[in-house]
This record gives sequence, C-alpha cells and structure tokens, in this order.
Amino acid sequence: MPDAATWAGRLGGDRFLAQTYHRSYAHFPGVADTAGLFSWDDLNRIIATQRLEPPRLRLSADGEMVPLHRYAIPTTNRRAVTWSRIQPSDFHAQLRDGASLVLDALEKIHPAVGAAAEGLARFLGTSVQANVYASWTEREGFGRHWDDHDGAS
Repeated sequence: MPDAATWAGRLGGDRFLAQTYHRSYAHFPGVADTAGLFSWDDLNRIIATQRLEPPRLRLSADGEMVPLHRYAIPTTNRRAVTWSRIQPSDFHAQLRDGASLVLDALEKIHPAVGAAAEGLARFLGTSVQANVYASWTEREGFGRHWDDHDGAS
C-alpha cells in the first residue's frame, strides 16, 4: 500500500509541489497503480452491509439523479431510526438500464483506501477524499458538468 513517500515519488516529489500543485494541471498516466487496493468484491460488500444514504451513495442517469425510491425502501428500526435500505433487484436493474453509481468518501469506510488517502493527504498537505464512480453501460450518467475540486481517475 503506498505511503506518503511513494505518493511523493509517483507525482514527482518536491518538483510537483513547487511547479504544479495549485499552479497547473497535470496528467500522470499509469502512476496510480491501485491494483489490490479496492475490488468489485469490496464494493459489493460495502453496498450490502453499510447504510448508504444519498449523497454518499447515489445513482445518476442522463444527467439526473435516479430517485431513491426506485432502488431503495424506507426501513425503520425499533428505535424509530429510518434509513433507506437498498433493494438488490431494483438496484441492479437501475445499473443494468444504464445508471452510473457514485459512492462518496470511500476512505471513511474502507481501511486500505483510507490509508492511501491519508498518505496522499500527508504529501499534499490537504485533505483527500476518494470517490467511486462506476457504470456498466455506455449510457451517460452525469451529463456535461464541472467539479469544484481536483479529480483523478
């Protein structure tokens, strides 16, 4: 698992911080070897075992958020706490029909991604958030948009 020194080396070390960071854009193809860091099994386990409410977990299709009631049902426990429980068949149907999945702040619920984000945060001197985006079809999930933060894929 990459530590802070590994992240620094992959991005160019002090030269990246002095010449690129907050000054320009950079693309590092193949630099972030994340093999073994996060798997489809990890994603399935998180979806099956965590209470994931929007905006942490959401589906998007054709530039619009898929309404929660199309893939989850409200569930209330004995303490009167209500959350939306994902219905696997409805959830999979949305994905099969072209919805894109978004899972925000993965570093908070997956230890290996959390450690990698922490190493990158130490190198950059700022907080780091790791999001998952996945789509199983060619259908556009988000439409044209802009982000208010840096991104990597």
